[in-house]
Amino acid sequence: MRVKISKRAATVAAAVMLLSLAVFNVGCKRSGAPQGAAQNKPPAFERDLASVKRNNFQKVYVIARPDGATLNADDKAYLKTNMPIETTMRILTDEDRRLIVGTNFDLKPEHLDALNKRFRVEDYTGR
Repeated sequence: MRVKISKRAATVAAAVMLLSLAVFNVGCKRSGAPQGAAQNKPPAFERDLASVKRNNFQKVYVIARPDGATLNADDKAYLKTNMPIETTMRILTDEDRRLIVGTNFDLKPEHLDALNKRFRVEDYTGR
């Protein structure tokens, strides 16, 4: 038994099949992560700050240049010289623009004075 199909019906059927294949192919190329996952990922600063806070430090400080620029080699050397060696955790974050410091003691006034001469020092304890 032979079935007759018009040219128009054959064209529509072919178009539907091609469209189905195209949709299937696009669906297969998606990654396993949901589409909005990258957009919902918190910025590096928030992730790093949360990491320091999870360690239950008594004090958490965030240090940055007043102009918001990247901490250069001179800045890092100054920080190393003027911060107590007992400082427990230091994380350079936000594309090297901020340093998050976790300690189990208050910084001495002489350390804070030296740091405040060159940087913006914020106390993030309890935030």
